[in-house]
Amino acid sequence: MLKPLLLGPRGREPGGAFVPRLDSLTGLRFFAAWLVVQHHFTNFAQIPVLQRYTGFGATGVTFFFVLSGFVLTWSFVPTDTAPRFYWRRFARIWPLHAATTFMALPVFYAWRDVPLEWGPVLLSLALLHAWVPSAATYFAGNPASWSLSCEMFFYAIHPLMVRRVLRLGVGAIGAGMLVVAVATVAVADLAIGWPDRIAGWLLYIAPVFRVGEFLLGMALAAALKRGVRIPAPLLPAAVLTGLWFIFFYDVAHRLPGPLPVWAADASYVVLPALYGLVIVAAAQLDLAGAPSFLRHRWMVRLGEWSYALYLVHATVIYALIELIGARSSVTYVNAAWLAGVSVVCIGVSAALYRFFEHPIEAWLRGLQKRRVAPVGAVPATD
Repeated sequence: MLKPLLLGPRGREPGGAFVPRLDSLTGLRFFAAWLVVQHHFTNFAQIPVLQRYTGFGATGVTFFFVLSGFVLTWSFVPTDTAPRFYWRRFARIWPLHAATTFMALPVFYAWRDVPLEWGPVLLSLALLHAWVPSAATYFAGNPASWSLSCEMFFYAIHPLMVRRVLRLGVGAIGAGMLVVAVATVAVADLAIGWPDRIAGWLLYIAPVFRVGEFLLGMALAAALKRGVRIPAPLLPAAVLTGLWFIFFYDVAHRLPGPLPVWAADASYVVLPALYGLVIVAAAQLDLAGAPSFLRHRWMVRLGEWSYALYLVHATVIYALIELIGARSSVTYVNAAWLAGVSVVCIGVSAALYRFFEHPIEAWLRGLQKRRVAPVGAVPATD
């Protein structure tokens, strides 16, 4: 999962450049994080109708990968440097990752009588665990952190690519994304005949496969920076995304011949594209100064808590399972459980943001500022 940097008209990025504020994207982050909460909640209790769409929640990670590429490219300024960028990403991502990993260890190991192997846990703390095709490794420590391992790979390549992407024309950007889409579908189709352990890791966990979603976000941000505007209102974009899920879960598997397989292969590019459409629609609202409920201060606040929500929710849910057991009945009463669990998870995430995540990040970023001497204060010596 990502935690993107959103900038305001009175805030500066390195180099002093102003970047238009995109608060609606902060609000969108909350909905994406809550989708993942709903996905893991199904291990505790299931709600009629929603139970057949359980995979929908897991795609919140896809949304975050696209959003990460978009926001980091949108906020890029030419005077930034790779070391400063890497330090800001470390300050933003790693401290809370480490804290929530140690919070998760008792729940996912001691409480479940699972032997604690420190090798995979240490690999997870280094955010390298998604590169190992073993569930015991890429779900080690805090299982939700596998997506951060992907993000760290995206962060590593972003400074190496962003200037080149921003120099491309719109046609070249489109052609590049077409190549990425074709390669993605081809790999997904080839993986059908591979062992489930390898195919499952590759198509869901592996950073090198998920990078296409990040690149899509970069491409969309570069296109918007070049003045491209897509006639895509937010509500129709969201409805279109919902219709795709209805098609995918209720219709695709009933299609004749190879069409169900083709639909599954296509989902690896269709869904990121739809999420990209939602992101662009929300961003264009802010750029046009149009009304957006996503910019409401409480939506922005929920979006600010979304990184903590993503990292802590599974620990809360699985702790509940260990304490009282999963609910055996599929009933609408479980909607009350979902509401209650959501409130608890949001409350914990708010506290983590207020008392740990935000102050630690601010302190670490302040260290960087103190290390960088202002222009004019550099000693005139070799």
